[in-house]
Amino acid sequence: MLFHCCAISVQWPEPHKNEKKPLDAVQPLFFINILVGIALALCLAYVAWGRERDLTVWALAFSLYPISFLLFGFRAHLPEWVPVIVANTCLAVMFALFSEGLKRLFALRVPWWIIWGLTPFAILGFILLRDDFDTRNNFGALLTVYHSAVSIYIVRTGLRQEQSQGRWIICLAVLFTSFSFLVRAILMATGNGAMVGFVQPGVPQTVLLSLGMVWLIMFAIGLLVSYKERAEREILRLALHDPLTQLGNRRALHDRLQMAFESSHRNGCYGAFMVLDLDRFKELNDTHGHALGDQLLVEVAYRLKDCVNDTDTVVRLGGDEFVVLAVALDRDESQALRKAQIIAHRLREKLQQPYRLQLHSAEPGELSRLHYNLSVSIGGDLFQGYDKSRETLFKNADAAMYLAKESGRNCVVFHGNEPLPMSGVA
Repeated sequence: MLFHCCAISVQWPEPHKNEKKPLDAVQPLFFINILVGIALALCLAYVAWGRERDLTVWALAFSLYPISFLLFGFRAHLPEWVPVIVANTCLAVMFALFSEGLKRLFALRVPWWIIWGLTPFAILGFILLRDDFDTRNNFGALLTVYHSAVSIYIVRTGLRQEQSQGRWIICLAVLFTSFSFLVRAILMATGNGAMVGFVQPGVPQTVLLSLGMVWLIMFAIGLLVSYKERAEREILRLALHDPLTQLGNRRALHDRLQMAFESSHRNGCYGAFMVLDLDRFKELNDTHGHALGDQLLVEVAYRLKDCVNDTDTVVRLGGDEFVVLAVALDRDESQALRKAQIIAHRLREKLQQPYRLQLHSAEPGELSRLHYNLSVSIGGDLFQGYDKSRETLFKNADAAMYLAKESGRNCVVFHGNEPLPMSGVA
């Protein structure tokens, strides 16, 4: 949203029609701003090519920045309608592109008409007001204020959802730029518009161009940092999640188990570590193929997540083996065991409900449904604080799960306790 240098250019005083300003009288920083805008647009386009499609929006926005600069800066050498209509059209589209880019960056649901609805009216307004300089200036000021407000709203909402270094840099750039709009609008309203032009050399022009370039670079840095942080979060998510079921994996389990040990040590409550193994899952894979088996695993993952609290953890160890980590059960061991058994039987009953899987028929493009039933064997162990290591919990729960298999499957076994068959726990 770096409209500071370019957006308010619609308010520059118009030169005399016969005035031809020589190039050597133009502020040097004017050309530097153009080069910076072109360089940023090219860099973003290069990064966006074949990778980040959303960056294409930013590349287009930054490319309109130097175009509008050139058209406004050399308006005395162009037909009068070019800077009035074409340059202001570039600005109107640029404003919308910046807001669109912010919306996509922060993954917000902003109605399209808030961002793009004003653009056609802005273009029409500049066409109708091409001969009315004062009204056109006021109209341009209102546009920049509106788009500044939209940008601040998007950035503020994005920071509420998630705070990061890149977002804070963008937020500061937007706030500083919006403040510049306010100062410039006040100067224009008080008849001091000549002070805020920046083509001619002078101290005010040098300050405006320098600040504009700083905000432009600041915004680009914040943008790239934000995308870098998003890529890092995605890498971390992939490292901690199973790609098929989107559940946590072994690495995530180790982290959550460490947190569960710390929490249990503080509050004195027992937790439960349960290993679930689907009975005769291999038969489904061998009969109908791995694609159908994957469908079943995804549905199992969904049902497991639906059965536990937000504070509990569900992970897929691999194959058809899952782990459920329940925390803060009770300070009394017998009560904690009873609650863990209730959770285990609730999981078992949920997974026993029939599955409707899509089965590809012999005819291409035709699908049929396979109604499938399965059972699950569950083995578990309790822990309190750091009384047991990860390895011990895995070993005890795994041994209990195999005991459940040997006891006829479809039952629950907790380490040191007798198998609990299909009947529930009261």
